[in-house]
Amino acid sequence: MSALRPHGCARCCARNSPKAADEDRNRCRRGRSGEVFVIGCEEEVAIEVLDVQPRSHHPVLMVRDGSEKHKFLLGRDERYWFAAAVPGDAVRDVRPAIASLRPTEIGGREAIRQGEWFFVPEPGVNDKDAVILRNEPLSRGGGSKPHVCAQMVRKGGETVMVCSRYPTGIAIGEYQKLARNPEARQFGWSRMVRDVEVYARGEVRHRDHKTIDLWCWHRVFMNRERLAKHAPQIALLD
Repeated sequence: MSALRPHGCARCCARNSPKAADEDRNRCRRGRSGEVFVIGCEEEVAIEVLDVQPRSHHPVLMVRDGSEKHKFLLGRDERYWFAAAVPGDAVRDVRPAIASLRPTEIGGREAIRQGEWFFVPEPGVNDKDAVILRNEPLSRGGGSKPHVCAQMVRKGGETVMVCSRYPTGIAIGEYQKLARNPEARQFGWSRMVRDVEVYARGEVRHRDHKTIDLWCWHRVFMNRERLAKHAPQIALLD
C-alpha cells in the first residue's frame, strides 16, 4: 500500500510497502522561496496532482498503486508543512479535501482548530464534581507529538490496552487472550482510554503550532483523517 507522510518540518515521501522509497530522495529541501516538498516513490507508483491553490499553499495529490488510489492534502499550518490522508473517493479539489477532514459531529458550529484537533465551545459544561487535569497531553496515538492542554476534563470512553503493535488499542478481553502468549506479554503494554469525551480550557500548546487560548470549556474532536483507508492507524487515546 502507498503512503505519504511528513518528516520533520516539511519532509514527506511516497512509499510502496513493503519496499520503502530511498529516504535520501525525500528530504525537505530549501528553494529560493523557502522549504518545499520533495516526493519520491517506487517506479510502479504514480503520483498525480489533482488541484493546486498557490495562495493557500495547498495541493491535492493522488497516489496510484496498482488498482488503489490514495489522495492527500498537502499544505502549511502556522509554522510547518503537513500532509494529511483525505477520506472519500470523490474528493479532487482543495476545498472539498479540507472540508472532508472537518469532523461531522461539529456541523456548522464555530470551532477553533490546532493541527488535527478541533475545539468547539461548550460553556454550559458543569465541572463542579469533575477532576480537572493540568497540563494534560492530547494524543492521536501512533507516536504523534502530543498537544498539551492547560486544563482538561474527560468523560466516558473505553479502556483499552496499547502497545507499538496495536497503536490504537485493543479491548481488555482481546488483550487477555493475547497475554496467554508469553511473547505477547513482552510488547510493552499500557492501559489507556479510547474515544473518551474530552473538554479543554485555557492554553493549548504544541511546538509546531501557534498556542491557542480557550476562554471556556471546549469539546475536543479529532479530524477525519483516521477514516481514510490509507491513513496510519489513528485513534483518540488518553
